Amino acid sequence: MGKYTLTKHFWISCAHQVMGAGKCERVHGHNYKVTFCVQGTELDDKQMLIDFREVKHAIEKKYDHHLLNDFPEFNLELGGANPSTEKVAEVFYTQIKELCVAKTNRPSLLWVEVQETNEAFARYEE
Repeated sequence: MGKYTLTKHFWISCAHQVMGAGKCERVHGHNYKVTFCVQGTELDDKQMLIDFREVKHAIEKKYDHHLLNDFPEFNLELGGANPSTEKVAEVFYTQIKELCVAKTNRPSLLWVEVQETNEAFARYEE
């Protein structure tokens, strides 16, 4: 039995403050390139592993053009994590994985990569 692999990227614009990170403690923004990779042996009723528009819209709808620190998952005062590139990749991974788990064909999320600048990106995988 063969398997399918889908890799997709999209862009979102967000601001953040990374406490304890020198000049990055000041509010600043990035055009994040978010890339994810899913794999599976079965396609859904649309003959897709996952509709990548669903993934893009879920992340975009919540975070695009927002200050990440305003969300509980990135708010240190509320027990969240400092919104470093690594933590952004992990949080996006968790949210995309929830979309995969909800699908009847159950694709596996292999990894999520978040590129913050031309020189810096982080990948999260389990």
